[in-house]
Amino acid sequence: MVSRTSTETTVGQVVVGSLMLGCAAAGPFPSPVPLLFVIAAVGTANAAFDLMRTFGSALLGGVAASSIGLAAVPFATCSNERFTEVFSCTGDAPTWHMTGAVLVAGLSGASLVLARIAGSASTERRLARIQQDLDALRGRR
Repeated sequence: MVSRTSTETTVGQVVVGSLMLGCAAAGPFPSPVPLLFVIAAVGTANAAFDLMRTFGSALLGGVAASSIGLAAVPFATCSNERFTEVFSCTGDAPTWHMTGAVLVAGLSGASLVLARIAGSASTERRLARIQQDLDALRGRR
């Protein structure tokens, strides 16, 4: 039996993962932001399953932290003539880089929350099953 919370969190993970992949494919974000979106989508896919939830959550946390760390890098590098080859400094590229990095971090955080909700619901189901088994054993005596 699949609980309503499990179904809702799975649907939420699918929506968040789809948004991540859509941003990676169609977004105007300069490199390496699309790669961060793809890695976060992989983490979201892993976090949707009980067996891989810990790995997926760790991947999502790493992507969120690195995204926040990378958000302002183009502004620092583009303001210095020596490092303009690191990131694209033309037009609005630094702004789109920062926007994409913040979006990756936000969507990763949302996916982490959904993974936590799914994990606690899974634990509650296991505890309820253990309680039922204990009650059945007590009833046999």
